[in-house]
Amino acid sequence: MPFSLLDNAAVLPLRAIVFQCLLLLVAIALEAQVLRKQLQLGYQPSIRYAASLNLLTVVLGWMAFFSMESILPTDLRRQLISYVLFGNFYVNGLASNLGILIVVAGLVTFFVTFWLKVIGLEGLTWALGNPIAPRNTEENKNRYRYRRSPQQKTNSPHILAVLQANALSFTAILLLLVLRYGVTQRL
Repeated sequence: MPFSLLDNAAVLPLRAIVFQCLLLLVAIALEAQVLRKQLQLGYQPSIRYAASLNLLTVVLGWMAFFSMESILPTDLRRQLISYVLFGNFYVNGLASNLGILIVVAGLVTFFVTFWLKVIGLEGLTWALGNPIAPRNTEENKNRYRYRRSPQQKTNSPHILAVLQANALSFTAILLLLVLRYGVTQRL
């Protein structure tokens, strides 16, 4: 048969793929705006940085999901597969504790994504020959003496910019997920 690939693939989650693309486009657009304002970048560089960072985190996130999915307990695994494929949760023993699991997973995902984006932005700008975070090679001998000095400024505005961009995109994604959940519950 010419389409043997389709015979081997039992389920292709087109709804999940399309929704992931929508979330990715929203995150790129919002984060590009924040990076452009906070880091004084042009339109194209900010979109390129936001797209690269979001693609990096999405690919690593799906790799982590697929590697961890196989070792999860059966009830939790069914919940995840039901949500990814059908957009709703399967009724089983974990249904009562699902809210806590979602909040913890969301917080862990936020901070891991933030950390990956900061490292990714530093690595990307370093690879392009335009480092955003200069390496601090000189040691400040009086660092403890001036620790609480009000004149001390941080030399890493990119970390705050990535935090703001990540928070904005996660808020928009959460809003879209809540809207999606509300629409699917009515149908």
